[in-house]
Order: sequence, then structure tokens, then C-alpha cells
Amino acid sequence: MEPYFFPALWEQRRICIARTLYEHHVHSVLEVGCGEGNVLSFLVSPSPNDEHPITRLCGIDINNAALDLAYERLQPNDDDKRDLRVDPLSVQLFHGDASVPVPDLSVDAVVCTEVIEHVDEHVGAPALTHAVLGGYNPLLAVFTTPNAEFNVNFPGLAYGTPDARFRDDDHKFEWTREQFRSWAEGAADKYGYTVEIRGIGLSMRNPIAGFDSYGGCTQMAVFTRNAVDSTTHSDVVTGSPPRLYASTEYPVFTQPQLSSIALQKLVRKFALDICNTQHIFQLDDLWDILEIKQQFKRCRALEKWLDTQATYSASQSSGLYTVNT
Repeated sequence: MEPYFFPALWEQRRICIARTLYEHHVHSVLEVGCGEGNVLSFLVSPSPNDEHPITRLCGIDINNAALDLAYERLQPNDDDKRDLRVDPLSVQLFHGDASVPVPDLSVDAVVCTEVIEHVDEHVGAPALTHAVLGGYNPLLAVFTTPNAEFNVNFPGLAYGTPDARFRDDDHKFEWTREQFRSWAEGAADKYGYTVEIRGIGLSMRNPIAGFDSYGGCTQMAVFTRNAVDSTTHSDVVTGSPPRLYASTEYPVFTQPQLSSIALQKLVRKFALDICNTQHIFQLDDLWDILEIKQQFKRCRALEKWLDTQATYSASQSSGLYTVNT
């Protein structure tokens, strides 16, 4: 049976990007070269850490047709309108050249995934790098691009021969691991960042023996801004900046908290629904219930409330509560 990525490579990539954003507790994200909004739509779901929700998503692309699809994909669906989220979420899409920063656009993180290989290596790549790290100067920046060395696992690409081809006809270049690291470390030094290189696409079914000795199919650079950045970024930016193309606001739960008695009844109802035969339930299971999230907003607020109620007793095991009957 032929080897294949599992999960699919695109899914491994998006999961890795999302986890990186969550780990760094960012609240706003810009994707340069957002295309049809596949990555942005992946980030619409509330962050697993409710203390650090993503409340703003922005995307830039030069292709109008792609932005139209992104706008459609990023519209609130029926579930979003019915199951109102706790934290607000705004989406802004910009049309224009991603290598020219949007004036006054400030975000915590910038994502540039599978884009840099589509621009000229000696002109476009430096301009895009400058826009992200020097222009937006975010706390966190994530770049992904194909790992050329991994192409040896794709016989049709004839890697290492005179007939070698890129993975996509639109790719202008594909970097080896050494070339990628050299670019990333040079950019980090220039713009005042620390960079970590990671591989993506190491999970396969029926893999060829030794397939991972060439690194991940995708390589990712995670830039974190240094606490003190005294670097002067003198690159000259030319061209017109992207302009706002469309924006969306997701519906959010805004009703006031229930009265004390009504809140007690609500929590007790759900606690009894999820507890076991010993009337013990997991805090996380209670927190997973939307109506509970809408009332308490934060899991720590729910936990604090439970600890003040005689109806519930915290167990020695973390996160376990007993319903006192």
C-alpha cells in the first residue's frame, strides 16, 4: 500500500500552527497570503485556553477571487448564531501585496504559511520577511515552507537529478533545511527575534523506511520577539499598502448572569447530568457545557464559584467534585 500522511499534511500543518499560537497566548492573528481562508477558518473555533482567547483574525491576499471565498468561509454559520460564543471575534480581510505592511495594523502574531516559496527568492522573499518581522514586528511570527530534501520521497519529483521539479509549478524555489535555517537565523538576527525550527509531516501510514531522515515534509520557523529590540530596520518599502476588503463580527453572548438561585439550579442540573453513580463529576466536563461557559466566562471563575457552594465538595484529585445530596 502506498505511503500517505495521516492526518493529511495540510491538517498536520494547521494543527501545528494553531498549537503554536495557543502556546504563546496570542489574542490577535494576521495571516499574510491567506488565500481562501483555510488557516483562518481553522482558528475561528475558541482557543482551548479560555484565559487567552483569539478575538481578532486578519488576512491579506492579492487575489480577489480567493478573498471572496475566504469571506464566505469566515461567515458565522447557523451554529455560531445559535451557540453564542463567550468572547468576541472580529475578522478583517485586506486586498493587496502582502509584502507591504498595512498601516497601523497591530497584531500579536503573524502567520505566513506556504507563501514565501511563491515569490522571488532574492527580491520577494526579503520583502515579505521585512513586512512580517520589520513592518508588523509581532510578538510571534510563524513561517512554513516545503522542505526540498523531503522531495526524495516523491519519485515523480526526481529530486537530486537534472530533471528535478518543484512540488508546485508556481513555486519559485524550495529550500533545503540548511537554506531554511540560514534564512531564519539571519532574519532573527536582523529583526531582533529568537527562532526555533520545527519539522511538520512526520506522521505517515505505510512510510518508506528512513523517510524521516530528511526532516519533515514541511519546515516551520517560529520567531519570538526579543524583550529588548534595539535593531534599526532600514529597508525601504515600496508599493501601495493593502486596503480593507471585508470585515465580519461574530455574534457573542451578552446577556447578564442569571440570578444566584437560577445559577445554582442551572449548575446543579448539568452537574447531575454528567456525574457518575457516586455523584462525582469532572470540572472540565462541566466547563464543556456551553450554557455554563456563557454564565461564568472563565473556567477559573466556575471553579471559584463551586468552592463557595455547600452543594459541592472538591475531591483530593484535582478537578473532581462531588454533588452533595
